[in-house]
Amino acid sequence: MKKLLKILALSAAVLCIASSAHAAQSNAAQAALITVEVEGVAPVKDNNKNAAREEAKLDAYRSALEQAMGARVEGITEMENYAIVKDKVFSQTKGIVKKFDILSEKIDSDGMLVITAKCGVAETALDGVLGPAVLNAIGNPRILFIIDEIVKDAKPHISATESEALRVFEKAGYLIIDPDQARALITVDPAAAFNDPSKVMDVARTTRADVVVLGKAYADSFYNDKKLGIPRFSVETTVQLKAVLTKTAYQITSQTVEAKTKNEATMARSIAEGAAKFFAQATNSAANQIVHKIAYALVSGQEGGVTGAVVNIKISNISFQQAQAIQEALNELAGKSGSVFERGYKDKMLEIDVNSEKTAKDIASFLAGQGVEIEGYDSQTVTGSMAEAAPAPEETPASEGSEKDKSGGVL
Repeated sequence: MKKLLKILALSAAVLCIASSAHAAQSNAAQAALITVEVEGVAPVKDNNKNAAREEAKLDAYRSALEQAMGARVEGITEMENYAIVKDKVFSQTKGIVKKFDILSEKIDSDGMLVITAKCGVAETALDGVLGPAVLNAIGNPRILFIIDEIVKDAKPHISATESEALRVFEKAGYLIIDPDQARALITVDPAAAFNDPSKVMDVARTTRADVVVLGKAYADSFYNDKKLGIPRFSVETTVQLKAVLTKTAYQITSQTVEAKTKNEATMARSIAEGAAKFFAQATNSAANQIVHKIAYALVSGQEGGVTGAVVNIKISNISFQQAQAIQEALNELAGKSGSVFERGYKDKMLEIDVNSEKTAKDIASFLAGQGVEIEGYDSQTVTGSMAEAAPAPEETPASEGSEKDKSGGVL
């Protein structure tokens, strides 16, 4: 009997813990939702209310997403390519709107079915679609990484933090400044740069980075033993990443994440091995939490964000001298608030990005005035080729009977 009571008590405790865990997960899920109240409207055709209701729901879904996008990205509706961004998000509507409760339904005097609904939009799911769409619209912002990584008072030869951060940002669609190129230009210690980002802003401007991501990572062992003569280490790591706008040194966002050994199965054979593993875990979490916030800050234009959209330009059949002249002309067009980044010049093909308030059509018209034959353009790209130089006109022979004086003029 006592044994049975113990079993029942243990079962009750397990159920209580499970219930608490489920409640915590449910609360976390609720916290990750953007709650909005919207209306959806659709015409009632042939007295078919069911069809009208489904159409009104879709309209409400879209309204919920627009409100949620506005909550996530200040000024997004003012983007030049907002319609494109919106269409991409709308294509994933049902995977992003997680809760949809109809509060009321009516048919108005115009025969329109109107529903009022309370919607829950999942932040993570929305960011997964909105973030890449925004990055594509503003055109691959350039990121400079400066990471200070320490493993028990020593700097590793290869930074696991830097490697994982680069992977996350490249996958998202950012253009990464070559870390080796940056290290050759940086004259201050990364730790000093982390504490005072203004120390590396000149390097950021030289490399034409839109944003600098500074990182501080530290690892140490908090326990070690031997099993069957093999040393084992429990390692704890802390990674902090912060993003700073190049133009103003304004800090956009910061995120700190810890990762460490939790059980025997995750113990490492060396501190370095454990540090590399947990640095990667912590960095992945931290980078994914800031990667979209950076894109959104660049869209809003606050505190010195990207001036406007980035237009990618490709010009073929262009000499090196012509390429230099075109780049200088575009620098003047972009002005002090804009920027021009040369992606490369190869086989008489020039590829550059122009970040400015000018539209692709404006830039195409400008290039046409510089001797470029425009082959096409859309909202984000301009393509063309350098016009062939017109042949020199042949000298017209003097007509018969004309007489030339000594200076060559015709009398």
